[in-house]
Amino acid sequence: MENVPITEKQNIHNPYSERYLLRRTFQTDRSLVRLITYDGIRDERVRKVTQYNLLLAGASPLPKLEVLLAFSLENARRFSPYLKIHEDVKNLRLKAVKKIAERRLVDMRVVVGDAVAITLRNGIAIRGICQAFSKYNMVLEIRRELLLVYKHGIHTFEKNPY
Repeated sequence: MENVPITEKQNIHNPYSERYLLRRTFQTDRSLVRLITYDGIRDERVRKVTQYNLLLAGASPLPKLEVLLAFSLENARRFSPYLKIHEDVKNLRLKAVKKIAERRLVDMRVVVGDAVAITLRNGIAIRGICQAFSKYNMVLEIRRELLLVYKHGIHTFEKNPY
């Protein structure tokens, strides 16, 4: 059988891909998406997802490297008890690392169904169940809701922390 690369159109239908989550789940009713960035929280409508940017309604493009995680704003209340602050990491005041060669390697060997604990570069600590992952992001389930974590924003990662 010939290896055929996955096309953009085929990739959209992966129920846990970044594009699917942002285009289909978060935009079905044009609801707001909560984006956690290095500079804080942004509640935005995502018009389009490109390779390097999120195109937002009424705003300039937001580079994905500035985004640490994303989820539907309507789920924010459900997630808030599960998002903790790791003060030591927060006090480091880490910013996005633009050059791939300068990024810190974090061992993220995981399979779907694994419980994980993640501390992001801005100090937010999350625990959830891995539902899917790709080279660039990971989808966690917390209280039956999905949260998209960008791997470039991960500071520490622990598998099976419970």
